[in-house]
Amino acid sequence: MKLTGEIEKLGHLGRGDHVCWLVDDAETYAESAATILAGAHALRQKPVAFGPEGSPALMQLEPMAAIAADPYVKFLDRGPFVPETMLVMFREQSALARAEGYDGLRLVADMDWLLSGQPTIDAIIGFELLLDRVVAELGATVVCAYRRSSFDTDALVGALAVHPVACPDDSPQFRFVNGDGQSWQLSGELDLAVAPMFAAAFRAAATQSPCVVDISRLAFIDVAGMRTIAEAGRETHGVQLRGASSTVRRVWQMTGFDEFAPMVQLV
Repeated sequence: MKLTGEIEKLGHLGRGDHVCWLVDDAETYAESAATILAGAHALRQKPVAFGPEGSPALMQLEPMAAIAADPYVKFLDRGPFVPETMLVMFREQSALARAEGYDGLRLVADMDWLLSGQPTIDAIIGFELLLDRVVAELGATVVCAYRRSSFDTDALVGALAVHPVACPDDSPQFRFVNGDGQSWQLSGELDLAVAPMFAAAFRAAATQSPCVVDISRLAFIDVAGMRTIAEAGRETHGVQLRGASSTVRRVWQMTGFDEFAPMVQLV
């Protein structure tokens, strides 16, 4: 099979890249994923493949992966999906890879492995958001493959929104990803259509201290989006919004969020 240009590009991803790959053709997934893993050699990364235990795709990738496993079995002991456990695992595996002489990890994950743990959409979105920061921090390369036939629309929209790179190159309505240093970058448009997905992502970001969000590239935010930010600020140690436009500042004050959530700072 001749791979599409987009998948060929995924084979040349660099350190710190975190990609949401929406898979339409399940039958060719393993061949495309093999192209991604093949890029590990050039960067001295440890090739890792995740997927459901016993799945044909995972078994096909096993010969070229240093680790081929179902995280639900290997790291979660067949229990519920716990994002914190997976993030700790990722740091541990990255440290192990470096001890073995690799320069970090290169992972392609068939996200169908999530289905056994029955995670909520909020848990998936929050996990992917926090993983984006870990991937950048560790200089790893991670491709999260979501099969359109396995996940509902909200999960796919949310997953796209919290990855800096998408394949196919779809532009989500909003994007919320790791920024420079300890900040987050929020861009695009926020309205009722994406309110639940944004809320899931922002709640996850607000658990990190400090929670600094650059909104200078945010084109539009409705009152529901502002309410999500205000409520998250009240429930955590506070939120700092950088680059707020004069319009956002004015609406924030007019709707009373400055009094409702004084721990949210617009700077």
